[in-house]
Amino acid sequence: MAETNEHGVKSAPRGFLPVMGALGPGIVLAGGVVGSGELINTPIQAAKFGFVLLWAVIIACLIKYFLQVEIARHCVVHNRSVFEAMNIVPGPRLRGTSWAVWAFILAWAVVQVGSAGTVGAIAGVIHGLVPVSTWFPAIDAELANIRSVQVWAVLVAGAGLLLMWRGLYNHFEKIIITLVLGFSVTVLLGLVMLQGTDFAIKSSDISEGMTFSLGDDTRAAAYAVIALMGGLGVSGIELLVYPYWIREKGYAEFLGDPNSPGWSDRARGWIRIIKIDAAAATILATVITAAFFLLGCAILHRQGIEPEGIGVVDKMSAIFTGTYGNWSRGLFLAGAFCTLFSTLLHATAANARIFTDFFASIGKIDRQNPRSINLSHRIVQALFLLIVMTTFIYVPSQPEQLVLLSQYLIGLVGTPIAIIVILFLAFQTDRRVRMNRLTALLFVVSVVVILFCVGAGFTFQQGWIQ
Repeated sequence: MAETNEHGVKSAPRGFLPVMGALGPGIVLAGGVVGSGELINTPIQAAKFGFVLLWAVIIACLIKYFLQVEIARHCVVHNRSVFEAMNIVPGPRLRGTSWAVWAFILAWAVVQVGSAGTVGAIAGVIHGLVPVSTWFPAIDAELANIRSVQVWAVLVAGAGLLLMWRGLYNHFEKIIITLVLGFSVTVLLGLVMLQGTDFAIKSSDISEGMTFSLGDDTRAAAYAVIALMGGLGVSGIELLVYPYWIREKGYAEFLGDPNSPGWSDRARGWIRIIKIDAAAATILATVITAAFFLLGCAILHRQGIEPEGIGVVDKMSAIFTGTYGNWSRGLFLAGAFCTLFSTLLHATAANARIFTDFFASIGKIDRQNPRSINLSHRIVQALFLLIVMTTFIYVPSQPEQLVLLSQYLIGLVGTPIAIIVILFLAFQTDRRVRMNRLTALLFVVSVVVILFCVGAGFTFQQGWIQ
């Protein structure tokens, strides 16, 4: 069992139960990322292209594992925030801050348009269960439905702000993640039960999905591959959020002074915990995402259903009703609400940390002042929810397009920036606990595969390669 001394130094636990008790940041991250990518992007691409893009789904989920571990390793070993770490990247500087920080914060801000789509999708789910269209009798039915969704969007953002501002989300976090995982289990069970229906998945379907093909519409499929690469599993920019949860869990403080006796052993021990934590998140995200994709292929694609508009998630309930029956629509929408609302709250918390870290990097906030940090978190959270809510209200008809655009931009811009930064930092980590040669090889291979998929996808999308 791990022991903590009077300075807070603590060795990593050993044994199954103690190790399980030390995990958490990866599962929290998985609880956040199992949302708009898995529930919106994945089924939409499955409905449109069928099994042919299964290979892209699996690669997108699995390939980022080594990047996730290496950025966490560096930040924990050196007890740095993400932007403190990025600030050592060589090159031009503005206000004493590296170009890498400025590039990342700009990319991060742009891709938050996807959270506006998430707000709209949540509002659409609630509208599907409790429409308030009758509040607007003087307008036509379609516009009344849009107004209903907009009302719910305001209430969703307000509820999120209340939970985050009063610190109540911490009390609900485990409950929400449990609900998300419970919903995910029903998806897996649905996939199993599907085999007893007319929509059963055959081995030939799986084989078709592993041919690394783009199908007949290569340009549209290439756009989809980039969006999948950016948005599935731990997304390209979520890689740089993971260290915040790791540090808040206390891993960095447990290591103590780098010059103290036993530091290398403690560091290796906690890095081992990070590897297990990241692996658990990767496996969880991969299994759940693949299940969503296969159900989308088997049910939505075969019936020619392409979900879109304010009822995009409601239309996806065919994934459940095609397996469990019509009674399961409510179950799907309830699970979808928990999944998407969890994603929105995680995005809100992540934005608070990212922008607060940025403000500290440019000298606007004292990083060592907890009161200033907490105040910044609250202000950023409020502004973030207000901005994404307003964005959706002005473009309410197609929330799924906001999500897809965001995840495409993450794949095309955010992921390469994150990769460049992580690639540099991984080889700047303290030599005593740096990755070994095999891990370095797998890490570099991961980088090459991701960049190849994004680069090749972009050339196909632009029509440069037929």
